[in-house]
Amino acid sequence: MDWRRWLTTTNHKDIGILYLVTSLVFFVIGGVLALIFRTQLAQPESTLVEPGLYNQLVTMHGAVMALFFLSPIAFGFANYLVPLQIGASDLAFPRINALSYWTFVLGGLVAASGFALGGAADVGWTFYSPLTNKQYSPGLGVDLAGIGLVLLTVSVVVSTINFFATILAHRRPGLRLYDMPMFTWSIVFTIAIMLAAFPALGGGLLMLVADRHFGTHFFSAQVEGGLVWTHIFWFFGHPEVYVFLHPALGATMEIVPAFSRRPLYGKRYILWSLAIATVLSFIVWVHHMFTTGTDERMREFMSLTTEAISIPFSLIFLCLIATLWRGKVHFRTPMNMALSAMSLFLLGGVTGVFLSSLALDPNFRGTYWVVAHFHFTLVGGTMLMLMAGLYYWYPKFTGRMYNERLGNIHVVFSVIGFLMTFLTMFFISDMPRRIYTYDAASGWGPLNLVVTVGAFVFGAAQALMLFNLLWSLKHGAPAPEDPWRGPGHEWMSSPAPTPAPAPGPAPIAADVAGK
Repeated sequence: MDWRRWLTTTNHKDIGILYLVTSLVFFVIGGVLALIFRTQLAQPESTLVEPGLYNQLVTMHGAVMALFFLSPIAFGFANYLVPLQIGASDLAFPRINALSYWTFVLGGLVAASGFALGGAADVGWTFYSPLTNKQYSPGLGVDLAGIGLVLLTVSVVVSTINFFATILAHRRPGLRLYDMPMFTWSIVFTIAIMLAAFPALGGGLLMLVADRHFGTHFFSAQVEGGLVWTHIFWFFGHPEVYVFLHPALGATMEIVPAFSRRPLYGKRYILWSLAIATVLSFIVWVHHMFTTGTDERMREFMSLTTEAISIPFSLIFLCLIATLWRGKVHFRTPMNMALSAMSLFLLGGVTGVFLSSLALDPNFRGTYWVVAHFHFTLVGGTMLMLMAGLYYWYPKFTGRMYNERLGNIHVVFSVIGFLMTFLTMFFISDMPRRIYTYDAASGWGPLNLVVTVGAFVFGAAQALMLFNLLWSLKHGAPAPEDPWRGPGHEWMSSPAPTPAPAPGPAPIAADVAGK
């Protein structure tokens, strides 16, 4: 391997691969942290993990998975695919593109370095004040996590500007904005959210660090600083959910038409839905704060907007179902994973409606109902949609076909493990979240054991996927230029890295690859 090439490259394909690989490394780290604290919770009164370390594991699991896996992996897909889909030779500013990647890597390393420097952040991934004050968190963990996230913010801001410039000014002649593929459109809406949301997080983190080290009082109790931080964080935090979701839906809207052998139904309606959802994403954040004493009129308004944001996504799902209707559907790994993820996301969305209610939310707040809902949308829906995209574009990225049989086993056990883990959590919704142990008399023990076993099943399924993709790099069948007969321009604009002619008129190359 030419390490000098990978350390100095400014090529959009190379940086896309670097983003994907690095994001998956953070995914493994975040998953291992989750398995450790789920083992602690498998039995009542367990002493496997002491309370301080448990808080570090929970905090860094959330931060790593949300901010150093789900956010950057979208840039991995976008770096590789967007220039190909719009006919550009590269991103508008290749060196800035490389800067954004290395800043992201540095931010992740700094945030995680607390484990080796006396203890990582242990205040929850939302970094709520006053827990972040020096009085309650005197170590380096909060400082390192804050600096790491500021570096991530710099990475995101420069990258979003780069993508905007590329999409607006470097499309191939004759390609109208409306005619761009849906994945590229999903990136447009994603970077619009990022450009507005991440600076709020970065500014809040700089104020937090200033409070800890320079004597300022942005988040002190005297000025109701805890409430101020909560507003800042959730103004970033809830739009961030759609930063995860939009690229995942974009990948799904490429996969479903390709394997249904039908054009995407209702593209115009989908674009308007994504635009409306993007705007609404910034006026729903107070539903995370219904129990904080925020003005009642504000809470009522945010309850209505939270319920309203489900409408555009419902329309998108109806358009995807209409695309499947009377199509000649090919059930291959990307399609199977995408359809599974759509089903899980739908259940997550339905359970989220309960949390938009001013009457019901206080009863669910701080319980495992919230944990289950959150993971149904972001893991069962968003993450598995992105995994479907990883399978779909793997032949393009590598020039090889993965093993189809192992891919489908991954799909099946991902769904089984996921449902064991997070569907079960709805049945222990009376259990407070973030507690590191519980009494046997509570009756939570058997269901927590099911949750932990499911977590290990889900983790083993992801390990199988990684094995499949790594093994196929060397042993997979050579990929044709367009193995799925996909409609996207990325399949025709350049050959796969190790192209080979299709072995026959079979409709989809994966028929052969898994045998």
